[in-house]
Amino acid sequence: MNPETAAHQTPSGNQARVLVAEDSPLNQQVALKQLEKLGYPADAVADGTQALEALKRTAYAIILMDCQMPEMSGYEATWQIRERERQSGEAGLASHVYIIAMTANTRTDTREKCLEAGMDDFITKPVQLPELEAALQRALADRTSQQALEEVIDPVVIAGLRQLRMPGKSDPLADLIDLFLKEAPGQLDAMEKAIASNDTYSMARTGSAAVGLKGGASNLGARTLAALCDEIEQAARTGWLADAKPVLDQAKLEFERVRTALDKIKADAAG
Repeated sequence: MNPETAAHQTPSGNQARVLVAEDSPLNQQVALKQLEKLGYPADAVADGTQALEALKRTAYAIILMDCQMPEMSGYEATWQIRERERQSGEAGLASHVYIIAMTANTRTDTREKCLEAGMDDFITKPVQLPELEAALQRALADRTSQQALEEVIDPVVIAGLRQLRMPGKSDPLADLIDLFLKEAPGQLDAMEKAIASNDTYSMARTGSAAVGLKGGASNLGARTLAALCDEIEQAARTGWLADAKPVLDQAKLEFERVRTALDKIKADAAG
């Protein structure tokens, strides 16, 4: 075995199983051979309906999704996958399969359509091995960063906000992130000043700011921050503002994590 082949056949620390959704038997076999050379275990199906059925049986990490297929297109299949993920997330079973669109259409609006459908990446056909390898490496890197993000932001909430996007209008996810990041520092500052005053009027101000920040955090999936705000709100209700100070300190640290995560989510959406 020559060094080049050995390098390709050794996965980069991954055993990520790949599903190829492609209606052309020839294209299927090419993709499967490419994946085999790159060291990825893989299966293939012929349309979107079969892809949905395959996902019920196997937890694929990555899907190579042809956009134009009979019975069910890659766009529709992706939408249904994301809807399943949203429902699973509501049941406490959040998951995200990384979907790489494959299309022969190189138009800019085609890429936009893929991303709006919920696909994570985009490669053109005929797929070249270096391009495929780069996309798979992006998928694995994204899975790692996604896991870190999911510790801070609920991906199901973000996926739901992405679905609100309408052609020709500003991205509601980006708009909501901007609004939250603009308001939250003031709400934290208001709580800090009110807690320091520690009087009857301060209790109401603390509770009001905590409720406002909790609502914004919940709407953007910042679960831990919302929970900390709830603790502060309860302390204000009971009159034990001194107990709220260490919780506020935690909330300020958590907000910085949330800010970093939301900035990345917004940048990824814009890219």
